[in-house]
Amino acid sequence: MTTRFSLAELADMLHVPVESVRHAVESLADQLTGESFLYGARTWRIAPSDVKRIQDWIEEHSEELAAQAPATRARRVRVKKISEPDEAGE
Repeated sequence: MTTRFSLAELADMLHVPVESVRHAVESLADQLTGESFLYGARTWRIAPSDVKRIQDWIEEHSEELAAQAPATRARRVRVKKISEPDEAGE
């Protein structure tokens, strides 16, 4: 039985976001071997023989993928400072 990887496992191995791997797999869907297949609605099972092809596609389209990546959201954190009561004002 052949080991197959999920999109999340492949993204972890390649050190890229899952959406980049999903985009690559969907773009290469007709070029992947028969060992890689769509399981369910959006879940892919990727064969080890297709990993290099997906990795090459991600490297070739890295600028395009970076442009599509959502900007990181800046969070504003408020810190409430509690001062100690004055001894004279107790």
